[in-house]
Amino acid sequence: MLSEPASKNMQDYLLSGKRLKQDQYSNDGNTKLNSNVTITDDDVFLYNSDANIEKNLDDVLNIIHYHETYIANKYTIKRDYYKGRHRGIINQPDKEMNKPDNRLIFNFPKKLVNTFNGYFSGEPVAIKYQTDSDTDSSTDALNKQIQSWLNDNDYADVFSEWSKQADIYGRSYLRLYQVNSAINMTVCSPRDTIVVYDDSVEHKPICAIRYSTSLIEGTLITPTRDYQFEQQTGKGASGLQYTNVETDDDGKQLVQSQDVHTFPILPVIELEEDDERTGIFDDVISLIDAIDSVQSAKDNDISAFSNEYMVVKGQKLTAEQVKDIIDNRLINLYQTNKASFNANNPIQPSVEFLTPDSNDETQEHFLDRVIDQVYQISQVVNLNDSNFGMSAQSISGVALLQRYQPMQAKARTKALKMDKALRQVFTILFANWGNGAQISDLTFDHKQSIPHNALEEAQTVATLDGQVSDVTKLGFLSGIDDPQKEVDRLDKQNKDNEQHAQELAKQYLPDQQNGGVNDDNNQSGAPTDKSTNQPGQSDGQTE
Repeated sequence: MLSEPASKNMQDYLLSGKRLKQDQYSNDGNTKLNSNVTITDDDVFLYNSDANIEKNLDDVLNIIHYHETYIANKYTIKRDYYKGRHRGIINQPDKEMNKPDNRLIFNFPKKLVNTFNGYFSGEPVAIKYQTDSDTDSSTDALNKQIQSWLNDNDYADVFSEWSKQADIYGRSYLRLYQVNSAINMTVCSPRDTIVVYDDSVEHKPICAIRYSTSLIEGTLITPTRDYQFEQQTGKGASGLQYTNVETDDDGKQLVQSQDVHTFPILPVIELEEDDERTGIFDDVISLIDAIDSVQSAKDNDISAFSNEYMVVKGQKLTAEQVKDIIDNRLINLYQTNKASFNANNPIQPSVEFLTPDSNDETQEHFLDRVIDQVYQISQVVNLNDSNFGMSAQSISGVALLQRYQPMQAKARTKALKMDKALRQVFTILFANWGNGAQISDLTFDHKQSIPHNALEEAQTVATLDGQVSDVTKLGFLSGIDDPQKEVDRLDKQNKDNEQHAQELAKQYLPDQQNGGVNDDNNQSGAPTDKSTNQPGQSDGQTE
């Protein structure tokens, strides 16, 4: 594996598409590895559409060697930076003459990745199948099947890790595999996984390679087969050979049954951070190294201050005096007589410390600018900014959206890449389920984790009361995903409350239901006339 020189600019090294120089693959910058394999400026392998890579294991070996030599080490360094092992400050030469040599690491890569990934995938993408017919019961059944499959595969955690790895490396892979009749999924790292595309205009994925670097062995994955391979051993052997391919009586090579599957497309699906496969902190890594360097230098200055040199002028101290100063921390120098004063050397006894100029103000200004640029260039909101100290309830919705706008733009671009990848996932699923469902009828709803001013939203809804429909009003509330469904729920709730009120009335006011009043003398609930005169009777008075 090729390691980066200590003097190399780390950012230039980590970015995709490093121009090849003076190696076995290059020819004046040509990126063609051999007659069939080409590597693009974005570190993407393209394969000759007229060739069959399954029958050309030498091409597979060439791809693995190039990936291991020029690409995998970049991903290892990115992983180290994310974990807090920053090569820029760690690999600096040691200080000379026992000077303070502190190495402080400020893990901005992890903060950038976790902040953006939490914003992008903190709430998992909502996947729904819907057709023009809202009454189709088969649509509801398919949505339940989709949700069941997602839950069985812990999709929220898998998709979050898939997204996080893309933030770190610039790309990540999701592998679908079959166990009996069920389709499962798992995340694969680009450190040991490669997807190869054809060299046509569409760049369709044709195979994936997973390999182990210790002893080259791995799997060549195609839509219909998993070929297990290993490097040949023995005198003069240098190529690869399949280990799960058998030859039948007719001389035809067959893959073992457990490694045979039928997928309509390649079951290893790439999620790109962007077209250039650039990770979140790739283009700010030089700034992060500068922050580590300056902060370490400041710490070294503080350590140097605590070990300052004492200078005593005009007096020669004895060993006993030096010991007394160290023990009692007291210096008392004076002339015992006039004779001890040398007119030719009128230096009076004095004591001082040698202290370097720290230039702290310049350093702090530099750090403020660099840290601000780290967030601006990476398009990630600095949640520790003092402007975010106020509660979201006291910040207008427009102001919140403005602060999150750069990260929202980045999230929208990534959402398009994930939607494209998810359609490939469901192309495989729908083919396996055999339900004839159309990929074009799938919708993907990405809800980013952004704070909202709930009071302002409620006031907007109250202002619109009587001006627009209930569905439109509820659309202004960020906490409601489906306004129409919420209106239907409210109507049902009102009807249930009305029915419940009627049942209570029947239970506690039964006479009112019969048009009468119940009293102690009339248990039947029939109308009662409490006057003394009845129809046809006299009241005993005469005119």
